Amino acid sequence: MSMPRLHEDQAEVTDATVRALVDTQFPHWAGLPLQHLPSDGTINRIDLLGEDLIVRVPIVPWGGDDIRFDAEILPLVATALPVAVPELIARGEPTADAPWEWGVYRRLPGRHPVPGDDADSAALARDLPSLLEALRSLPPVGPKAAACFAFTDEDPNTRPKLTDPARWIDPAVASAAWDAALAAAPNIEQVWVHGDLVSPNLMLTDTPGGPRLTGVLDWSASGIGDPAFDLAGAWTCMNPSDRAAFLHAVGATEDQIARGRGYALRKVVWGLPYYEETLPGFAAMLAYTATQITADLT
Repeated sequence: MSMPRLHEDQAEVTDATVRALVDTQFPHWAGLPLQHLPSDGTINRIDLLGEDLIVRVPIVPWGGDDIRFDAEILPLVATALPVAVPELIARGEPTADAPWEWGVYRRLPGRHPVPGDDADSAALARDLPSLLEALRSLPPVGPKAAACFAFTDEDPNTRPKLTDPARWIDPAVASAAWDAALAAAPNIEQVWVHGDLVSPNLMLTDTPGGPRLTGVLDWSASGIGDPAFDLAGAWTCMNPSDRAAFLHAVGATEDQIARGRGYALRKVVWGLPYYEETLPGFAAMLAYTATQITADLT
């Protein structure tokens, strides 16, 4: 089985490819079953190895450095955060069929939040602030966050796309949100950010008291940057009342809110036309995000 064709330059990493990678490079795991896990990820193929291990194989060139980055960053953030992060336990070598370094990780329990689910929304509004507080408490020393960008630099690329997903978001609303992000004063303070706190990267565990945030995946966009870029989950995962509570809890300024909303909008206008047919779960999250941006501005 291959993944859906998401990108023109995507490597065809099949069930047989992953089996061969594991069996030849880590023969002590050759007897463990492999199961492809469909996901809303856009950069890696994900397989369950046995019951407790995850095999993560990049399928596009821009994911080729993720394993090296994880080896450096995950041990650093793991010691500081109130939730679990993936543990990289083995690094695999590239092959002709899988041309980038790949990795085996310890599996994190839980499930992804469902955009539009009020219990999940409330859980994230309650639990994400402590995650951000811990992350921002780290010394601001490290790589520049790949997720972060200057809105003025990004404007020529993104502004033409503001009218593309018109059936999901009014172009006037999209323009208003983007213009507000451009007008917001840039953030001087730079802190540690995850850079992509959206539902496919968040893990909830259901408890008798309701869902709790227990894990955060995919740190490839993390590093030092604008804290506004860790606010995107307020629109991708939360309803209006929980969004307001979350933004108040993290002390977000009006300028940070405008930039965070602008970052969420950029995901919508780039991602919906690109993934509508090939990755419907991810597209559904982006469509929900469009409704939340609209709720803010109408």
